Amino acid sequence: MTSLLHFLRATRLPLSHAFLLMSAGCLTATSTLVQDRDTVTQLAPFLYVLSGNYDGKLTVAHFKAAGDLGIGTFEGLDGEGVLLDGRVYQIKGDGTVHMPAETVTMPFGACTLFDADRRHVMRHVASFSAFSQALEQVFEDRQIFHAIRVHGRFASMRVRSCDKQDRPYRPLAEATRLQHEYRYVDTQGTLVGFWTPPFVPGSIGVPGFHLHYLADDRSCGGHVLDFQAEALDVALDPTPRITIDFSTPVAVPLMEHDIERHVHDSERKRR
Repeated sequence: MTSLLHFLRATRLPLSHAFLLMSAGCLTATSTLVQDRDTVTQLAPFLYVLSGNYDGKLTVAHFKAAGDLGIGTFEGLDGEGVLLDGRVYQIKGDGTVHMPAETVTMPFGACTLFDADRRHVMRHVASFSAFSQALEQVFEDRQIFHAIRVHGRFASMRVRSCDKQDRPYRPLAEATRLQHEYRYVDTQGTLVGFWTPPFVPGSIGVPGFHLHYLADDRSCGGHVLDFQAEALDVALDPTPRITIDFSTPVAVPLMEHDIERHVHDSERKRR
């Protein structure tokens, strides 16, 4: 008990955490917050999937357990993923929306326990670029991540999704050259995703906005390329922490050069 008290004084760990450590039957140097509502949980560094590592280790069930809002992809780069209200949706390369089995693995995904800490209404949104520039102006802190949930009726929505890849896997920028692009008119739904500070390297995440779309009637969705809307209800969750799992298998060597260009070509470049 004396050692525990010394440990608490040194680390300033709350007494409630000490009881958790004692009940676990051992003393550790750290304590884990099972439900940290201000953390982005990421299944792998973005560099892994950027290089072509599309075999996931963690499952849809694991992903859902870490948050209730997020985005990702599935084993073999099999479509775009949306985590919304605790449910995972898979938008396949043909544009159809499915609910994958909980045992399906995911090579990449980012999620959080979403709280609508800030709300804004945006009107007369002419493009994704205009949306991005306007929304960044209302951020109170540009040094942290922001989880984003946007609902509205879109006059136009342009998205993409990829077919499942065959081995040997190609880098993401090459795989997305064969992506399927879809344009929907007068569709109502939700944008889900994250804003990553620009100083975060592309090997970790996608700097700027990375959003996926899911229609309210679950008829369509995908990785957002562009859109127009008259009015949008925007909810923001400023999120100062990120946890990244490095245990995803690395079967394809990680690229070492021109990483930022590959990020741009795979996530920003249009056909």
